[in-house]
Amino acid sequence: MDAPQSLFSTSNTTVINHPTIHHILSGSFRSLSLFLLAFSPIHRTLSLVQTIDAFGPHQYLALNTRKDRAYTTSWALPPTLASWEIERPAVEGWRVNHVNSVPITATSSYITIPPPHTHIYSAGGPTGEVHVLNSATGGFGEKIQQILFVPEGQLESADKTRVALVCTHTCSVDPHLRLVQRYGSHGVEFSSPTAHAFIPVLGTDSIEMYMHDPLTGLLTHMYSAPSPRGPDAHDGPRHVKIHPNGKILYCVTEHTNFVDSYSINSSSLSYLSSRSLLPVNTKEISRFRGDTLLLAPSTANQPTPLTLFATTRGATTETKGWLSVFSLNTDGSFSTEEVHYETTTSGGKANAIDLLPKSTSETSEDGIWVLLTDDDDSAAEQGNGVRVLEWDGWSGGLKEVAGWPSPDEEIIPSEKRMAGGSHALWLD
Repeated sequence: MDAPQSLFSTSNTTVINHPTIHHILSGSFRSLSLFLLAFSPIHRTLSLVQTIDAFGPHQYLALNTRKDRAYTTSWALPPTLASWEIERPAVEGWRVNHVNSVPITATSSYITIPPPHTHIYSAGGPTGEVHVLNSATGGFGEKIQQILFVPEGQLESADKTRVALVCTHTCSVDPHLRLVQRYGSHGVEFSSPTAHAFIPVLGTDSIEMYMHDPLTGLLTHMYSAPSPRGPDAHDGPRHVKIHPNGKILYCVTEHTNFVDSYSINSSSLSYLSSRSLLPVNTKEISRFRGDTLLLAPSTANQPTPLTLFATTRGATTETKGWLSVFSLNTDGSFSTEEVHYETTTSGGKANAIDLLPKSTSETSEDGIWVLLTDDDDSAAEQGNGVRVLEWDGWSGGLKEVAGWPSPDEEIIPSEKRMAGGSHALWLD
């Protein structure tokens, strides 16, 4: 196992001429806008293309397979979801336009469009929703199902604001009292090979398993997977991802800072093993909050992901977060190699990631561009709400190459500046 490293490692690697400009769409917890950015690999710069008027702080984004539509959750009240068109005209330049918005019962935290790409799924707090995808506009259509994470009789009185989404670091003061006040469904992911859906629920310390009917889009509950560390651990399962083979599920726990792996069976989950999001001998684990995870994207050289990226945040601005990288075997099980990089700040409510393969001509291994969002108070006040990092494999490591906005970008009017990032996606 490698020792912890600083995210700001230096490199003398020669910059390869790369003609591509990669575009990024980012939300913010503090700005009532979306932000369209452009990253230049050759110049290692991030620049603003468009500030998009939106409908509140947008904490999570998803794309369709063509990446010409984006779907966003929002902290605005009343609770809503929104869809956006991504235009790519060759002459005028990229633009993002609003398509439509739909009301939902409770503020959502996560959104996705799984195969066969005919329905949009969201989850957050006490509820989850299934919407038909409007084939004519690419936006939201009719809501056909609502899923509850509280008893039906308690839904009317349940907190439906963003407060129900997460259990903040104050939970560690008295988790037995605090956790029961959070409903906290916080994600929804699908295993297409097995026709299953999975929703992690912080408030019940469980991963809920559903049968997914790809024709109707409806979900039918099958199984509740308990914490592998027992009911007193208060793990707080937050985000899950599925290996492309459909056989292994990975889950980040917010409160205990693990990545757990499970075997996906026909009607249940079986716990396999865990890896810590924190370096060995880290003290006061309650100072950290596990966050997001992603498998390395498939490439021609490596169609099966052999790397898993995951993040944790500092519970306060005084504690920096971590970006951890874990090696995987070809079957998706954990291998032995791992490394932990300390992030520049705590990450605030963010430290969310997105991954984009680099040109394989730039490195002997399949390199990856890593988007990392930052909502720490220092990022909100001084800039760098979105950062681009470069992963050059186990031999090259991870380093930061660009950030936006930077403190010296005084040319950007205050109303167009980002006050800390939430979640950002590569649009290419």
